[in-house]
Amino acid sequence: MRYVIGCGRMAAVGIMILVILFILLVLFPLVGRKGRGRCVRRVCRVLMRVLGVRMTVRGAVPVAQSAECGVNGEGPGYMVCANHVSFIDIFILDAVLPCRFVAKKEIASWPVFGFIARGTGTLFIDRSRKRAVLEIADAMAGAINEGTNVLFFPEGTTGNGLELLPFHPNLFEAAVRSGAQILPVTLRYTLDGKPSGLVSYAGDVALFTVLKRILFTPGLGVEVTVLDSVSVDGKTRQALCLEASALMSGALGVSDVTAEREEARRRRLQAMSETKAEAEKTV
Repeated sequence: MRYVIGCGRMAAVGIMILVILFILLVLFPLVGRKGRGRCVRRVCRVLMRVLGVRMTVRGAVPVAQSAECGVNGEGPGYMVCANHVSFIDIFILDAVLPCRFVAKKEIASWPVFGFIARGTGTLFIDRSRKRAVLEIADAMAGAINEGTNVLFFPEGTTGNGLELLPFHPNLFEAAVRSGAQILPVTLRYTLDGKPSGLVSYAGDVALFTVLKRILFTPGLGVEVTVLDSVSVDGKTRQALCLEASALMSGALGVSDVTAEREEARRRRLQAMSETKAEAEKTV
């Protein structure tokens, strides 16, 4: 029975891909940003049901309009940051709060998924170029100032789903430049109600392998927690990074490795300063 259900889901995913391509090619050119956001949200909710992943959402987006269509007509959009576990993170987050997301440029060349990413307005970053971070921060700030929500993963890569990796502060610069609020969101995948890393594709796990796991495994769920928004007033990107990490690690009940890394760095600098001072005394 499990095999039959999995095969049925795989066929349904194929149909969903065709539906998504139709929407991108035919409907998107005819509707505005709000209409596109509503389409994305509805399609992603249907996709989660097709995949057999049960969603539980805790908390709420402060501006209801932004949650419905991904565009805040009352001011700048949100800068959404979330932990990264699997390729389905994007669809889950879009089902809650439609966003433009930041992704490595290699995704643009992926079959099918790359076309979908480009069609939904993904902002691609070329990590091989030193100026890429500044350029993408400007692009993010521009989109946010237009009222669009922008999503990025501060870990910079996928984790195993059971812990947080250290956050990188660079892209928090977009919030500093735009003055937008940061909206931290956590994802916790579960299997039969218990935390699970089954859907992670960290390391060398192939994307299709993860897709098969999802389709052929009953009892998968995801807990999406929308945390309180963070004001950027008077804060540096480093401070925002530490604050977001503290909130998200607390919500997930895991170690705040970003704070631990910062504390270790502070101790190293202090030790170097003390060593230098001692050396100057002996001269």
